[in-house]
Amino acid sequence: MSKTVSLCMIAKNEEKHIARCINSAKPYVDQIVVVDTGSTDFTVEIAEELGAEVYHHIWQDDFALARNQSLEHAIGDWIIFLDCDEALEPATAPLLREVIQDDHYQGYWVNIVNFYNNQPSTSFVGFRLFRNSPRHRFEIPIHEQILPSVIRNSSPEKIGQSNITIYHYGYENDKATHKTKIERNLRILHKAMKDYGYTGFIPFYIAVEHQKLGEYRKALEYYRISLQKTSLTESYAPALIRSMVYCMLNLKQYQEGIDFIDHYLKAYPDYTDLVFLKGTLYAAQEKIPQALACMNQCIAMGSPPIRLFSTHGIADEKPKAFIKDMTEKLLRQGAEYFAQGKSSQAFTVLNIAFNQLKKTPFEEVFNKMIETMLSTLYQT
Repeated sequence: MSKTVSLCMIAKNEEKHIARCINSAKPYVDQIVVVDTGSTDFTVEIAEELGAEVYHHIWQDDFALARNQSLEHAIGDWIIFLDCDEALEPATAPLLREVIQDDHYQGYWVNIVNFYNNQPSTSFVGFRLFRNSPRHRFEIPIHEQILPSVIRNSSPEKIGQSNITIYHYGYENDKATHKTKIERNLRILHKAMKDYGYTGFIPFYIAVEHQKLGEYRKALEYYRISLQKTSLTESYAPALIRSMVYCMLNLKQYQEGIDFIDHYLKAYPDYTDLVFLKGTLYAAQEKIPQALACMNQCIAMGSPPIRLFSTHGIADEKPKAFIKDMTEKLLRQGAEYFAQGKSSQAFTVLNIAFNQLKKTPFEEVFNKMIETMLSTLYQT
């Protein structure tokens, strides 16, 4: 007999997003449960019109509590949970019906792609699909987790990786709403840290919120606390390392960032994002040959494994754009040196540009280089 699956959601004032979310999953689920935590717009009406069962819950600054309320009403053999600003990718959504028929697994990782300005921005894996059981309940009041309870009642070997992809559009929100959510999140997180102690998970997310506000020094402080308590096997550990480097870059701690990357590349040798950031740190110090070497390495490495939090295009578009900008900068420097009569310095930087163009030939940049050389010859 085919297994069934329930979609469980929590919502508040999500009239702009909830229809997209429900419609993306509706053909592939047997039940849609929405727990509303106090909407004053048309969220409830839209959800009900689309066939969802809507239940009401008084908001208590606890996402886990609200999500667990949704689980109480789920009758499917399996549960998938989505946020209102998410949607199942059309190409992989049909896989939902397939993976839940497997009797071996208790839950699945899925791929999650963050969108920014209507373009894929970053991607990572998240645990979103699991067997319906009263023993499986969310923990921690924000950035709530279901995986620990699933593993406690089975084993890590019972967690599979699916090819299902979820699109997350939350970063498209307006700035005022974004700031309000950050303030709410920080309030809940600081309370959770008092209640749960200094685990690695909670200070990591406190740091994330401060980083969103551009408070890089405070973010780095909390990231360091998190790192002390975090095993590198944790699913969020790669994002933690990457975010710490990003803060160091913004704080102009360039050499510290490079040394930090070199250390953690031993643990994550296939983490292309770290090599890209290393190149960015070199470029910030005007160490162009080292920066270009890192970008070439990114292209050679290819995209990192899906388990590593990664930026889209990190092994293709982004390093190539960086290389193009750097070689154009070298050409401008070469032209300036020639104009100043500094031929030796000019040929040095142009030689770096030429060697790079042999690896990644940009016709437009190459033509500029020829023009620079010819104009110099005509002047001499």
